[in-house]
Order: sequence, then C-alpha cells, then structure tokens
Amino acid sequence: MSNLKFDFVQALKGAKGLGASWRLPEFKTLGQKPESEFRVLEDKHHNEEESVFEPDNREIIPPGDFADGGKYRSIVKISMRYEGMGEDDDRWAIGTGYLVAPDVLITAGHCVFHHGDGGQGLGRLTHMRCFIGYDGKNSVGKSSVQFRTAIMVVTTAKFVIDGARSSDVAIVKVDRAFEGNLNLFKYQDTPLKATAFLGIVGYPGDKQMNGERGAQMYGLVDEVTYDLATSQKNMLEYRISTAGGQSGAPVLKFKLRSGQIVPDVVIGTHCYGGSGKNSASVIGGQYGNDYKTLMDGLQKNGSLYITDISKGLPGVEPGPDPSPEPVAEGFLDILKDIGRVVTPIAQQGLSFASPFLGPLGGPVSAIGGIALGALSKVCEESALDEDKTPSYKLQDGVAQRAVLAEAALQTVLRMERSPANKRIMDSMTAKYQGSGFDADKANKLGAKLVPLMSQAGLHLAINENLVTNKKQATGVQKIKPHGPELIVPSADTQVEDFLDAAAQAEVKTWRTIGKEDKSEAEFFNDLTQFLATGSQAPKPALISGNPADLTPGQKQLEAYLSKKSGNEATDLPVRPSPTDKSRPISDAHAAGYLAHRAIVAECALQAVLEAKKTDLQDSVILGDATSAEPESFFDGLLKTVQMMGSAVVKVAPKVLDVALPILIDTVKSHARAESIFDDTPSVPVGPPAPPRFNGVSEAAVKVNGASADGFVNGIEKNPDAPPFIPDHLAPQV
Repeated sequence: MSNLKFDFVQALKGAKGLGASWRLPEFKTLGQKPESEFRVLEDKHHNEEESVFEPDNREIIPPGDFADGGKYRSIVKISMRYEGMGEDDDRWAIGTGYLVAPDVLITAGHCVFHHGDGGQGLGRLTHMRCFIGYDGKNSVGKSSVQFRTAIMVVTTAKFVIDGARSSDVAIVKVDRAFEGNLNLFKYQDTPLKATAFLGIVGYPGDKQMNGERGAQMYGLVDEVTYDLATSQKNMLEYRISTAGGQSGAPVLKFKLRSGQIVPDVVIGTHCYGGSGKNSASVIGGQYGNDYKTLMDGLQKNGSLYITDISKGLPGVEPGPDPSPEPVAEGFLDILKDIGRVVTPIAQQGLSFASPFLGPLGGPVSAIGGIALGALSKVCEESALDEDKTPSYKLQDGVAQRAVLAEAALQTVLRMERSPANKRIMDSMTAKYQGSGFDADKANKLGAKLVPLMSQAGLHLAINENLVTNKKQATGVQKIKPHGPELIVPSADTQVEDFLDAAAQAEVKTWRTIGKEDKSEAEFFNDLTQFLATGSQAPKPALISGNPADLTPGQKQLEAYLSKKSGNEATDLPVRPSPTDKSRPISDAHAAGYLAHRAIVAECALQAVLEAKKTDLQDSVILGDATSAEPESFFDGLLKTVQMMGSAVVKVAPKVLDVALPILIDTVKSHARAESIFDDTPSVPVGPPAPPRFNGVSEAAVKVNGASADGFVNGIEKNPDAPPFIPDHLAPQV
C-alpha cells in the first residue's frame, strides 16, 4: 500500500474515534467492457477462507423474491475498485450489501478498505457500483434492476488501522435513493447466544452464469446454535456455505409465519470463513459494532466520533457531503413519469397499458415533437383570429431536431451522476421551468394528438418494423467531421463545439440482425449532416421561454393551453400510471405523456447543445438492454439516433399529412370570438380508417400479436394480444 496509508492511520490513532469516513472521487470512465467481463479481483486474504460445506445446499433465489416488493429486494449486488489500482487494471472486486434506508446500504469493511496480504493491499474504496434486482449482465437495463453509485463510506477505525475482523463492517451512501417497494432490512443487536434459523443471501463468486461470476443471487437457511462469548474473536459463527462475493451479505434471523420460514431481522454482517465455520461481525452489545454511530458519520456535518480521511484521494477534498443537490421540486416527478413510458426498442420488461407506450414510445414521442414544431410554425404564420387557412410544409431540420431531442433525453437520463451531469440537469430544469409548460398543457395537447400518435405507431410498427427488427453493434468508427458548409452563419459557436466533439468520439455502428440494408450504412455516413441539421433547426416557439418572442398566433395558442376548463375530456387532469394495468389508460392520456416527453426532450437537447465540450466528452453513460457495457456520451446519443432516426424521418411526413389537418383545425381561427379553442363539447374528430398495407387484409395485419385496427384504436379491441413490453430507469433520476 502507498505511504498515504500511514498518514490516515496515524490520523485515526490520534483522533481515537470509532470510525473513519471518506468521500469517493468522481469516476470518469468505467472502461470499455461490461462489468461482468472485467477480471474479478482475487482477494486471497478473504476469499480462500470462505467455506462451502458438503453437501452444498445453497439455492438460487427466484426472481420474484428480489423484484419490487420481494423479500430480498434490498439485497445489493456490489463491485468495487480501490485507490491502489492503476488505470490499466481492469479488475473489480465483487461483494454483497443490504439496504437499511433507500440511499444507505451496509456491507463488509473489507469491501471498502482493502488490506490484502501482509498489509500490502489496495487501500480505500474509490468506486462502488450498486444494483438491486440484479440477475446477470443481461438484466441490466430492465425495469426490475436499479443502479446507483456510492458517494460516501463510513467504516470502523479499528478495521482501517489493523484489519480487526470483529470490526469488519461498513456503511455506504449512494448518490440517490433506490425507488419502489424495497422491503428495507431492519437490524437489531446480535443476541449473545441462541439457537435459531439463520440464513445468508448474496451473490457468491463460485457460482457462474454464462461465464459471469457472482451473477445470480443464492441463499441458504439452516438451524444454528452459537455463543458469542466462546466463539473465535467473539464473532457470529455458523456452518452455512458461503463464497467470495457474499462478503457484506446480511445474516438474517428467520421466523415461522403461516407455516413458512421467512426473514425477520438482520443480526450480523457476513465477512469471513475459517476454522470449519463462516462468520459475521456482530451488531451492538458487548462484542459488536455501534451501527448508529457509524450511520451518524453520513450526516452533512459529520460526527464527532467519525474521522474524515478523504485527504489524499485524487479529486476529493475533505469537506461537506458532496451529495448531488436535489433536482428542483416537481421536475423529478416529471422525469419519473416521462421516463416510465419509453423503453429502448430492444428492451423487454413491464407491459404497458397503451400501445403508444413502451418500445414505440421514444419514436412516437419524437414524432409528437415534430407535430409540436409544426403546430408552433402554423401559429407563427398566422394569428388564430384570421380567416385564412394556414398552410404548413415540413421544414428542413424539424424532424431531425425532434429525433435528436429524444436521443438527448434518453442519453441524459442514463448519465452516471457527476458534476457534469448535474450541470446539464440544472440547465435542463431551468429551461423547462422557464417554458411554463406543465402536465395540464401536455394533456390538452395529447387529446388533439391521438390521431397522429395512432398513425405514427402503426407506420413505425408495421411499415418500418421498428419493434420486430432487432439491431446489433457491428463495429466502431468515427463519424465524418463537419465541413463549413454545414454550419449556418447564425449558428451558435456551441453548436460547432458539439459537432466537433461528436466527430472526435468513436461510436458503434448499429445494423439490423439478419438483414443487409445499404440504407443503414448510408444513414451512418450521413450522421454528421443529420446532427448539423437537427442541432441548428429553430427551437419550437412553444418552449422558447421568452413570451416576447411569440407571435400573436403563438400567444393565442399559449392562452388556450393555459386555460382551465374543468372539462375532463379536454383537460385530462389526472393521469394514471403508465404501467398500472389495473387502471386503464386512454389513448389521450398516453398521447399526453408523450407530448410532455417531447417538450422535456427539447429542453434536454438545448441543455446538451449549451454544455461544455469537456462535460460531454467526460460523461459516462450507463448500459441498457441493448448492451450492458457503459458508453461515452456520443456513443449513447448516436445509438438512439441510429435505432430510430431513419424510420422517424421517413414516417413523419406521411403521418403529418394525415394528422396536420386536425392540428390546423385545432389552431386556426373561426369567425366567433372563442375560436375552436373554446371548451364547448363537439363531435370528436377521429383518425381515418386504418389502411390495408401492401394489399394485406385487416385480419392478416398483426403488430406484435395485435391487429392494426386494435393498435390504432386502443388495446381493448384485441385483449388477447401480448402487450408491448419495455422499460427501465429511470432513468435514474
């Protein structure tokens, strides 16, 4: 270990406190491989002492037990790197933790401080990845899996100083709370002696799935008799099989309930094996660790009993807790809502209550963004009280900008938390708040956008096969540098910086599996043109953020959107959850979600275009269902563009030809004062009858098992059809 160890060890000895804390440095790169493909750090000091007893009765935990609300939902899969590891060292240590608060987990002390053999270890933890619901690398990106990053650690001073086994425990704070029904673990002081059913549940590294060690959760419950007073080092001992990777797992005391053995409370943290038994550090009492005092070390102002030893870690200065500032009140809820309605096209997971949502949500939302651009342009051309009928032609760049906006939103929501991510999120929040847009306005627009969304989804699913045609990465290359001819004279210098940064990044090329399509290669070759066109297209005036920039027509549209009628059919004030199938979601509500998403996506694009070049280049994008590996910002952005850009640009003019008359009729003026924007109930304008594509009969046209007619008019027309399946995380917002 480096000489830095002696500095903080002496500081701990001098302070005579109970614990040591440190903040983790910003981690700018996670390497080029998924975590499961990194070499596992072999910690002989601990792993060889783990004992698997014959017969090995450990059982794999059913996925339902660690899904949302499951009894093991708060078991955390963790992987770690340490200060003594060089940049070229691609090893990760693996372990287990358990949640006791939505943003706090407990694990073993040796998971956060690596002593190694003879004290020649790797030192303090610098990065920890934390997953709940993890079930192998292919589960990353599914709705059941959530990812967080550790930002602060507290462990016992005794363990840092001399590796005292009885003090081997650590408290870890993550960057933001895990969400959902977590079934958080409760802990109690370890009873001095007892005969009880105890169990260890975690991710053992001796078990593999598809070559990945520690990929799945295993558990074993057995009857144990112990006595802390007579056990080695006064630790909790048991003959329950464990292996490296389970360090930090909870020792659960079970109880009998309704004829079943169920977990009751945590009474220790598993950390060692040896002498024919495995063992855990204990909680409280005569021999245990003071969990409450350790928890107090996570407070912003620290604790008198916890010594900060952050000094010496690159990129970290001792001081206030570096937790990200909370996202502005209300905006976080918006991000959660719009994040749940869209999934990567290749994703499988939760079913959605509307065919507008799920895998088609992103592309359809982009087309909604095109429609909002069209609507804004119509209002720009004429005031609503004029008698003439506005005309509209799809302007160059509007479709590309809407696709780029959706790609920017998906990429920002997948960014690993960092100062760069915070700056972009703050900018995005400010732009949204300045726009004056909200869910009520989105709902109002959604009611008018149903025909557009219907036709868009139908074309994308059937004509473009956007859901059934899967894509895979076929190579890595750079896009073409932009030439001066692509930059309009009025363009901001930030746009040119954005294009420069994009051209410097190596990005994956994505092609449809089992299909040779020259147009896909041509689309990649034209990505620079696509980015330049979209990034320089005019901002939709609906969210310009400056009322002075609005024309009379746009101001009248804004007045309409701001008007509350109390008419639920128009305003749709309450939106059910997009994944709650017990509360059917109407097509208008679904369209409202996607209209809202299109607006937030434009805010995300503006924030990205205005971001520092280095912020984009340094950002890490977490893996999704198409690939578990982390990506660069532009790799993530251009993947989304490649996945849907060509199809959306191709389909947009067709569906707008059908839907624009409805939009124009919505915004154009009438002779009477209120115009069509009054809330007088009228006969709804429905979408045209679904076309028969390529001469195929209606009965033969299927969309993922649903008829074309059922897709246009809502899933209720084909209740036996398998629903579209998707999403993730939040983004992890």
